[in-house]
Amino acid sequence: MTPSPALHAQLRPVIGAQWINLGLCVALLSVAFALPHGVSPAVWIRSTIIVVVSLFMLLCGMQMRQGRRWAYVRAKWIAILGTLGFVGVAALPGPFPAWMRIEQGAQALVFLALAWMLTRPALASFFPPVKAWIHTGKANPLPAASAREASFDYLRAFIVLLVLLHHSVLAYAVLWPAQPRTFGILPAPIVDPQRWAGFDVLAAFNDTFFMALMFLLSGLFVWPSLERKGGARFLRDRTLRLGVPFAVAAGLLMPLAYYPSYAVTGADPGFLAYARAWLSLGFWPSGPAWFIWLLLVFDAVAAGIYVLRRRWTANAQAPCHLGVYGRPTAFVAVLLVVSAVVYVPMELAFGAERWLTLGPFSFQASRLLLYATYFLVGLQMGAFGLDSGILARSAGLARRWPIWLSAGLAAYALRLAVIVTLVLPVAATHRPLPLTLRLLSDLTLVLCCSTISFAFIALFCRFAIAPQPVFDRLSTSSYGMYLIHYPVVVWLQFALLAVALGPIAKGAIVFVGAVVLSWGLVVALRRVPVIARVL
Repeated sequence: MTPSPALHAQLRPVIGAQWINLGLCVALLSVAFALPHGVSPAVWIRSTIIVVVSLFMLLCGMQMRQGRRWAYVRAKWIAILGTLGFVGVAALPGPFPAWMRIEQGAQALVFLALAWMLTRPALASFFPPVKAWIHTGKANPLPAASAREASFDYLRAFIVLLVLLHHSVLAYAVLWPAQPRTFGILPAPIVDPQRWAGFDVLAAFNDTFFMALMFLLSGLFVWPSLERKGGARFLRDRTLRLGVPFAVAAGLLMPLAYYPSYAVTGADPGFLAYARAWLSLGFWPSGPAWFIWLLLVFDAVAAGIYVLRRRWTANAQAPCHLGVYGRPTAFVAVLLVVSAVVYVPMELAFGAERWLTLGPFSFQASRLLLYATYFLVGLQMGAFGLDSGILARSAGLARRWPIWLSAGLAAYALRLAVIVTLVLPVAATHRPLPLTLRLLSDLTLVLCCSTISFAFIALFCRFAIAPQPVFDRLSTSSYGMYLIHYPVVVWLQFALLAVALGPIAKGAIVFVGAVVLSWGLVVALRRVPVIARVL
């Protein structure tokens, strides 16, 4: 395309950041030359690579001034991937000295700023794909709101698959001690001797965001449903949809799911002996069904707010002033602050892993207010509509999915580095974590929770737009799969205990088996009209 003054104005801060990055590279080499005897070969190799990359980035900036799309595409992806590389060098263990890690952290910030600037719709519109709309100065159109609703249905089904994967691999994670010989309710009912540390990384990744995102997605359509049905009918329908399945899951499915954990202890395998052991626990474990009853409580609170709002105001429609909700970056920043305010004090008071139980009702104490916050965020997003606020076409959340993806991955890399280099060494000595480490761990969890959640929202809003029959059927069955998958997972892990396979193979077998069996059971159950109303 023909270069223009408007394009040059958009590129001015980009090229300025590239010169700053090159200056940091020169500073790094200067320090390396000043310390010739204290610098390892890895420092020289890394320095040479980033100098070459920085020069190439500057060349791309000059070519972008001429309207070259190839330069724009390469610069954008180098900025995104480079951010992750710099974060890894700065945070993860390696042969690099502390002064270099500080410099690499500074370059990570510069590359993150470059990725943000290069993915702005105002700049991206100057470099449209070959088959895209002709540039008119306006942003390219995105799919209609109905396609966005399908995107969120597909995202919800994907998160359910992540839940199945999470539970499928817990038995093969390294973090657990050997299978206990006394019956108890543990996060991993079966602990296989075959372990793989990669499953710990996967489990830690899921744990940072997927249940908070589930609450956000669950709250997304609550306000439109309230306006369509009214508070009383909405609450009656949600009680049927959530309360009845919770009673079935807690009362029947969970005792079935935990029997293998009792069986491996070598105790009396009889039903009455198991019943006595179950009742002696002092509470009634509900397993993953905890999410369902807590969601019902949140829905009841939302219904109450809706009814009170109709009584106190003449117009119960959603507010028209978007405020910070119209700007994705500012909105997520506010969410970060609020999440830290509600999570950190709870974690310091109760600890990260403590669960509070009353009969079959249980929840992770430190995350109660965090989950409530994400539910309210979903409620607000649904109240404004899926075609306004941060999801609006002009907001650009979907168009800027690379920056959100890179931010989520960088946040998790930082959290992983904190856990591996700081938390685990202290935990290995069985000493309590110092306050500073607890605060750092809490803040990285909050950071991961928000950035990864909105990275997935951006990805699905951008790519999950065309109807897919398989995903439509999966989305229809995903709620039922969440309800009934846990007994399937635990019994498959129990059956594979004596099988001579590696941990990756076992984890894959359990996951595939759990998906196929739970999906098939849900499809069969939904053929019964009464059950279909609930599932």
